Amino acid sequence: MNELRAWILGRLDRGETIVLAAVTRASGSTARGTDALLAMDSGGAMTGTVGGGYAEHETIDAARRLFGSEGEDSRARQIARDLDFDLTPESNQTQMICGGRLSVHLEKIGPTGVAAGALRACFGRVENGGPCAFVAIHTPRGRHCLALDDKKQILFPQTPEQDERKLLDALLATLEMARPGFGGAAEFALDAGNDPELKASRVFWLGLAPEPVVYIFGAGHVGKATCEAAHLAGFRVVVTDDRPELLTEERFPRASLLRVIGSFSRPLAACGGAPAVELGPQDCALILTRQPDIDREMLAQMLRTAAGYVGLIGSKTKREGIYASLRSGGFTDADLARVHSPIGLAIGARTPEEIAVSIVAEIIAVRAGVSPGTPYERL
Repeated sequence: MNELRAWILGRLDRGETIVLAAVTRASGSTARGTDALLAMDSGGAMTGTVGGGYAEHETIDAARRLFGSEGEDSRARQIARDLDFDLTPESNQTQMICGGRLSVHLEKIGPTGVAAGALRACFGRVENGGPCAFVAIHTPRGRHCLALDDKKQILFPQTPEQDERKLLDALLATLEMARPGFGGAAEFALDAGNDPELKASRVFWLGLAPEPVVYIFGAGHVGKATCEAAHLAGFRVVVTDDRPELLTEERFPRASLLRVIGSFSRPLAACGGAPAVELGPQDCALILTRQPDIDREMLAQMLRTAAGYVGLIGSKTKREGIYASLRSGGFTDADLARVHSPIGLAIGARTPEEIAVSIVAEIIAVRAGVSPGTPYERL
C-alpha cells in the first residue's frame, strides 16, 4: 500500500486525474477481498489490483470509460461507477468457475478540489501511523468528499459547508450500524429516514490503515534478505543492529528506518540518532542476531511487548536452551508459546533468500490465522 500511495500522490502532484477501483463486497471464492485497490491514470498506467482475471479486465475497461467521459457534455460526465460480478459457473456470464461474487466501485479524482484534498489528508494520517477513511457521498445533487479518522473526526475539509451538515449527520448515524473497517472498502446507503435526497444517496468508504511493521533485529545476511522479502509483501521494515558498518542504506535500500544502537541490552530504547520503538499487536519482531546470549536477552524483551508475531532464528537445541533460561527467569510456558522458533515455514530453505521467504510466509500465515505447516529446522 505504501508504494500505491506514492504512485497516486505522484500523479496528483503532476496535475493528473486518477481513477480508484476498490472491491467493496466479496463473497464465496474470489481472488481478493475488500482490501484490494487499483489505481489508473489517464494514460492507462496502473498500479495495484482488484484480483485479476475477468473482473479486473472489466474494471480496467470501466476505468478507461470514466476517463473517456471527460470530453462529453457536463451532464453526461461520470465520476463514479459500480460494477457487480457473478463468477459462478451457473451464471454463464463470465466463463469463470471460481464460484464467487464481488462488487467494485470506481471513483474518479482530479488533482485539485475536495476529493483530492480528502485523499491527501487520509494518506497523511496513515503516514503518521493512524487509520483513516476517504469517504465520498454521492447525492442527486453531486459528490461530497471527506477524510474521517478512527474517532469519527473530520480531518478534511476542516470546515464543511453548511448544506453538508445534514449529510454528515446521516453518515455518522449510518456508521453506528454499518461499522465499515479501516482495512478495506465498502459501499452502502445512508440512514435516510424520510428524507428523499438522503434515500437516493450512496456512500463509498475507502478505509486505509498503516502498514504493519516488521522489526528485524540483526543486520546479517538473513536480516538483509528478509528486509527485501517483507517489503515486497507490503510491510514497513525497521532494522536494528549495533554494527553501523552493516546497517547502511546500500545494504538495506527497502528499509523504512535503520536504527544503529550501542548494544542489544536495550534494543527498543532511543540511542543516539536511533528513535525508540514500541511494538503493537499488528507488528512483528524477528530475532536474527549473531549470538545465543544476545538472542536470549532479545527474546526476553520482545515477550514484554505486545508484538503479534515473535520469531527466533536457530536450531531446536538452541531454542530449548534459551527457553530453559527464560523459564528460570520467570517466563511461563504461555509466554514461550508466543514464539515461533525455529523461525519460518518448513519449505526446505537453506540460503538467506530462501529462509527470508519462509519467514515472511509464516508471518503472513499467522496474521491470516492459518497453520500451513511447522517451522523448518536450521542445520
